[in-house]
Amino acid sequence: MFSLTFAESWSDCGLFLLPAAVSLAGAVTLEQHPRELTVQEGDAVTLKCSMTGASMRHYYMSWYREGPSGIWEWIYNEDGTYGAGFRDRFKIRDERSKSSFPLQILAAKQGDAATYYCRARDTLEELCSRVD
Repeated sequence: MFSLTFAESWSDCGLFLLPAAVSLAGAVTLEQHPRELTVQEGDAVTLKCSMTGASMRHYYMSWYREGPSGIWEWIYNEDGTYGAGFRDRFKIRDERSKSSFPLQILAAKQGDAATYYCRARDTLEELCSRVD
């Protein structure tokens, strides 16, 4: 068994830290749920990313993770492509019309223990939400 834990803070890709829900000018918030998740190898896992205060349809969405060794890996890029080695076990459900962008891990492996980031980007602002 291993754990995926939602952090009590988020990082916008390392530039600064804010409380767990990301909010710009009190208008747009990007969050991930649940806060803690313990999984066994082979379990199916869904990491939920939701936005309030704006329509997610107007954002480019992506997922990436930072492994224990500090290496960053793109899981799903905003142009609709998956990172190397992620297409088979990781799936995006594009529900931006519902302001939701969940990431499914179809069969978790020990090597999936990482900090996961959901990212929303438009031309003026970038939001990241983080899961450990």
